[in-house]
Amino acid sequence: MNKQLQQAMWLQGNSRHFLGPNVTALVPLNLLAAAFTHSHSDASMRILHGYSDLGLVFGVYGAVVLLLLQSDALKKLLFALLLVGNISFFVVNTWITVNGMGIPFGSQFHLALAAIFAANYFLTSRTYRSFTG
Repeated sequence: MNKQLQQAMWLQGNSRHFLGPNVTALVPLNLLAAAFTHSHSDASMRILHGYSDLGLVFGVYGAVVLLLLQSDALKKLLFALLLVGNISFFVVNTWITVNGMGIPFGSQFHLALAAIFAANYFLTSRTYRSFTG
């Protein structure tokens, strides 16, 4: 189980750079996208949403691993909600990547993406420390 939890720690290392920006970099990138909506090109929007999809895939994987490792019912509920959130954002974000810009409430969506990336990172880090510390 400990090995699975280590794999959920956002793929650090040399091969990680192949997948684009670090997942933790997606938080400030989405905050900037929320602040400057529709002031970027369609191509840059698709790149950001594509990389955000990769981050959400890691979030789904991490939430599944964390859900399986928990014995407390309240923590299971928390990670189940995190899993549902990651899957929901993945579906919507993939739709945006494919169909392009112009969704209503785009800045709020980017803020929510930044929040779920931060939640993924902090919950995974906290749980990793509790299992290894």
